[in-house]
Amino acid sequence: MDIANEKLSSAKSPDDLDSALKFAKKAVKLNASLASDVAKLVQKIQRKKASGFASSSSAARGEARAKEATASRTAQETKKEYVKGTAEQEKLMREIQAKKNDYYAVLSVERTATENEIKKAYRKLAVKIHPDKCQGTGAEEAFKIVSKAFACLSDAEKRAAYDRYGSEEGPQGMPGMRRRHAGQAHSPFGGFDDDIDPREIFNMFFGGGMPGVRFHTFGGNGFHSHGFHSSQQRARQQQRYRENRSDSSNRRQSEPEDLASAFTRNFMQMIPILLFLFLWAFSPAPEVHYQLFQDSPNSGYTTKLQTKKLEVPYYVKSKAQFDKSFTPGTFNRQRMEQTIERDYQGMLENSCLYERGTKERMLRSYSRDQREKGKTYEMPHCERLKELRRKMMR
Repeated sequence: MDIANEKLSSAKSPDDLDSALKFAKKAVKLNASLASDVAKLVQKIQRKKASGFASSSSAARGEARAKEATASRTAQETKKEYVKGTAEQEKLMREIQAKKNDYYAVLSVERTATENEIKKAYRKLAVKIHPDKCQGTGAEEAFKIVSKAFACLSDAEKRAAYDRYGSEEGPQGMPGMRRRHAGQAHSPFGGFDDDIDPREIFNMFFGGGMPGVRFHTFGGNGFHSHGFHSSQQRARQQQRYRENRSDSSNRRQSEPEDLASAFTRNFMQMIPILLFLFLWAFSPAPEVHYQLFQDSPNSGYTTKLQTKKLEVPYYVKSKAQFDKSFTPGTFNRQRMEQTIERDYQGMLENSCLYERGTKERMLRSYSRDQREKGKTYEMPHCERLKELRRKMMR
């Protein structure tokens, strides 16, 4: 539109005016809301042609008048082509577009509105702006905005984040803190920025949709249609399914298979698996010499011992039997105690990692009580891991 205005202001010949008109037509194709501005620009081009480039000859003046009439008809047709809905629908589309960042204003509810009031407002508005009923300019985009607003405000957690930060994403959605994502999905209605499906939300209220209506899915690749059929259409589909299933059954009966040979073939294929299961079931279980806890995972380990170097506690069934298998002071006993210390260190590292994750989630919670609990949350396994590492450095 700016290029068209520049062409008009710097026009020195009828060709420049034609160029301005061409850019004006392109602008209205890219943005239908500019139809009224384009119509005014076309009138200016007409006046410029009539006053600034009029020829002295009658033929030239006739040609100018003909071009002026053609341009006027083009402007009117362009405006009619891109303004499809009623005046009320067009006004509603513009209001929704203008309020798209204020979810409460989009649904025309107060910030203190209850869940039922939000559902009622969505139900009323969705029927008005559904793309298959509303012919207003940008009905699909308006339907997406309304669905996005409802999906956020109907979820307690996302609504709390929106009320606090102005975005359902929490602090990450605030200006200056937005992060780029390769693709994410936000429950409960899918990714709000890249892939929202108003069909699912609309279907939730209207029990499977209206007969014959096609809903549009908003995705990263554009709009996709999903058909909802009437009961007669579903009956025809079910009839075709039964006929296909019957034909398949008849084909199977017409080509009988030798059951005995099929059973033999399948049994031969199963022999390796059966042999493996048999050997596994009757093979003796490996002997467990120790465990880090008295009754977990097996019972009977009641004798407590500790390693010589790091003083790591562990349990055995019998000290005499353990000393017999791993004589104290030998290389075999030293290697066994090193294995026990590595297992103990690995157990502490995994437990400490879990405790750190729990504490971090509590500190980043939206709930003040959870954040206060996170400040005093204890991590005993992390403390024991620090102590073990200090012993290892001696």
